[in-house]
Amino acid sequence: MSRFILFIFSFFIAAPLFGQKQKTGFDAAFAKEFFGGNPNLKESSDRFLKEAFDAYSASDLDFASQNLCASKFLGIIDEYGKGLPQGAREYFFANPSVLEEFIFILSPKDNLKNVFKILSDIWAADAENFAKYPRLAIAIAIVFDTQPFLNWPHAQVSEEFLKRELPNPVESFKMWVAQRAKGRLLLQTERLSVEELKYMVASLATDEDREWVRRSVSVNISNIEKLYASVPYDYARLKAQAYNWSGEDYRLKTIKAVGGICTDQSYYMTEVAKICGVPAFIFSGAGADGFHAWGAYMLKPGVWNFDVGRYEESRFVTGHTIDPQTWEHASDHSLESLRESFRRNGKYRANQIHTMFAGEFASKDMTAKAEAAAKAAILQDSRNIDSWMLLLRIAEDAGKSESQICALYENAIKAFSRYPDIDAHLRTLLIKRYRDAGKDALAEKLSGSMIVKTKSSRPDIAMSFARAELESDIASGNADKLYSSYKRLLSGFRRDGAMCFKGITIPIINRLLAVDNFKDPEQIIKITRQVLKPAKNSTLDANISAVESQVAQIKASNSEE
Repeated sequence: MSRFILFIFSFFIAAPLFGQKQKTGFDAAFAKEFFGGNPNLKESSDRFLKEAFDAYSASDLDFASQNLCASKFLGIIDEYGKGLPQGAREYFFANPSVLEEFIFILSPKDNLKNVFKILSDIWAADAENFAKYPRLAIAIAIVFDTQPFLNWPHAQVSEEFLKRELPNPVESFKMWVAQRAKGRLLLQTERLSVEELKYMVASLATDEDREWVRRSVSVNISNIEKLYASVPYDYARLKAQAYNWSGEDYRLKTIKAVGGICTDQSYYMTEVAKICGVPAFIFSGAGADGFHAWGAYMLKPGVWNFDVGRYEESRFVTGHTIDPQTWEHASDHSLESLRESFRRNGKYRANQIHTMFAGEFASKDMTAKAEAAAKAAILQDSRNIDSWMLLLRIAEDAGKSESQICALYENAIKAFSRYPDIDAHLRTLLIKRYRDAGKDALAEKLSGSMIVKTKSSRPDIAMSFARAELESDIASGNADKLYSSYKRLLSGFRRDGAMCFKGITIPIINRLLAVDNFKDPEQIIKITRQVLKPAKNSTLDANISAVESQVAQIKASNSEE
């Protein structure tokens, strides 16, 4: 009994009221008392982690998450955010749902020092509205922590006309709050998630743009879609292949007045939507008919229109956009999470909590608990790739058999059958395992099924698998197999001749020229003509002839050396 009393006594001295409040959860009184005691952040983080593990073992998922998020939060501010005001710390602790959303959305790409600097500055400038619009503050922090790269939001306007520089984050926060207070935003900002809000705050619109939109453009949720076509299409630019903007400036009113091509229409539509408080972004894709850009915007929380300006009669691949948090391509899975709104689902939240614990257990070599937590995550919702990759890593570390690991990959592939990017990533990893194990037939079967599955909807993915299969043939040194495989694979892309010539033929010829196994890349060109049957004097015919001439010159040059 004395040992128990001593433990509670020492615990109480180190963190006042910590032991008393943990049963009822985190609230304002507990947060104020806790931070008022000037706790050691590292030691407190460790204690919250222990409480989290205990609550998780007791199947109290909510309380487990609260403690684990508190532990992570303290660990992060100890390293990156020591300047975060006490009031802001107390706010996060007193609002577990906000803290959880913050912890869940953080990315390895985030500049955490800048994230916490921005949060600190916003709190210092306007603590009252920070507490009213915490997700807006977080969205600004994770987007504005690094500046965008020069090709965002699209590459066809130069820095001369469009500065890729986000505004001051504190001023941006104040502007959005003021717009909301004046009733100028079409959606209730406080109802949007951080994931959604980051596609609103990532805007290059100037104050002049905003004022012009307010005075000159009539916008409501039902007519946002019409903004795209409201910009006159500049057919002269298209005919002249003058794809880069060369106008007087790139203000929204200028774009509307002089017109533009699809990239300008998309920029105009998405920026006007953002100005009106509606998350939006530009899609771009290249297909059999060329390059195209279109837009996406939110109709209401959890409901999006991804097809504004998309030409249904054209065979464009799935569009790509930039995630403004990382400034990298957003995966189809993350975009579908917006459209399907499954991140708002309770089961997905449970998955994230289990996944977070699986990672903690794995980091401490608690393999059995880590595996159980990862499996529990997948049982709740199988649409989180992090859960599967963690389970696969745990299986590797635990020394599972090759057949068991391959079975996990196969199950993961089934779980993401509707998400081609992740499906492709998982298949690529499994194909490598098969090839490393000498199971080439299984590898080719898995690759072939992906090519068949995606050659119409995602020819970019299908061609990447075709290239990988051909490169494997090149590495084997089997010329007959290479030519046979090339002819078979190329036949599946006859409808996309120009695209597959660029995506398969040219890379394979370049690969052949770089290795010593083959001396006859002309055979590839011969098969290309046989299979694609380009019309005489067509663009494809000219491109094939040009490559044929280049190959001949390269071989002649090599023979002279």
